[in-house]
Amino acid sequence: MKACKEIKHSTPSADWLGDDLKSWSQSIRNGFVRAHLLFALHETGVFELLRTSKPLTVSQIAQRCSLDAAILEGVLNFMYHSDKVLTKEGKRFSLTQQGLDWLFTDTVLTMSYGLVGAASCIYIELVPVLRKEKTYGVDFVRRGDLVAKGSYYTSSQNYPWIIDEMKKLGVKVVADMGCGAAKILIDFCTLDGDIKGVGLDISGEALQEAAGNIEKQGLSDRISLVEADISKPKTYARRLKDVQAFNAIMVLHEFFRNGEDAVIKLLQDLRTYFPGRYLFLGELNPLTDDEYQETPRPDRIHILCNQYITHYITGGRPLLTRKQEWLRIFRKAGIKVVKVKDDFGSRLVEYVLQL
Repeated sequence: MKACKEIKHSTPSADWLGDDLKSWSQSIRNGFVRAHLLFALHETGVFELLRTSKPLTVSQIAQRCSLDAAILEGVLNFMYHSDKVLTKEGKRFSLTQQGLDWLFTDTVLTMSYGLVGAASCIYIELVPVLRKEKTYGVDFVRRGDLVAKGSYYTSSQNYPWIIDEMKKLGVKVVADMGCGAAKILIDFCTLDGDIKGVGLDISGEALQEAAGNIEKQGLSDRISLVEADISKPKTYARRLKDVQAFNAIMVLHEFFRNGEDAVIKLLQDLRTYFPGRYLFLGELNPLTDDEYQETPRPDRIHILCNQYITHYITGGRPLLTRKQEWLRIFRKAGIKVVKVKDDFGSRLVEYVLQL
């Protein structure tokens, strides 16, 4: 009989989950409610207002953000009594130093927009999905703009490295695949004053928002937008003839819902219509069971949500692929691997490829 493997945790996981029924159950209640309130207060601009203002009353906040004052009063009081990010003096609310330090980090913004904002429908519809009464993509779907925001905050720490690599390769024009609101391209142009961008997205609504963001940043002369299906390179090849590199963050894995061959075909089509161009591909590297058990629970939750909930439901199968599988797929598609960087600390692996 094979001996059981002893698992060593680097932190006391039991303390994090709760040592007794009361702390465990109420931490679930607290986390569930606060997660939705954090997203709502980010999405409605309340946190951003408090970030830049002196302490304000509920009525002042509601007026400036065009919100229902009575409901907002309940939300802010819950946050004040349940969390450390908000404080209250008399009737005026403000952010604590922890609120200022934590609320606007990529970690929290990824969770707020990507998990709660975009993916909450997945959890709401979980019972009918399990019972085969509903199907993702047919009966419900995540909001594309919030998915894009979540992906942006997941990967923004990598952008300086990407820009440095593009400079080394002489890239001056880059296309962002699934650009959403164009936040990535705006960041690229901010990091490199010589680079120009093309935003590629299938959503006309997302591109309208992108156009507004680009104009607001004064980048209309450096960033253009193209409405197209990224899975069909033939349809946009002529319009992107000057592009020297493509950037794709957390995009290509979605095509695994149609099978591995669909991903290989897309890569081959890109090589056909854009030979010699570079492809910067960013994808999460999932963990094995043993790796999860050896990882402290707070460190494993983000990737667990992506690997076993979001991508199982949206694709009907696991969509996140390990690094060695991506490398095999690149070889099968005839794509040259220029560089791989896998030490960002967020489980995001960056592949620099040549088509």
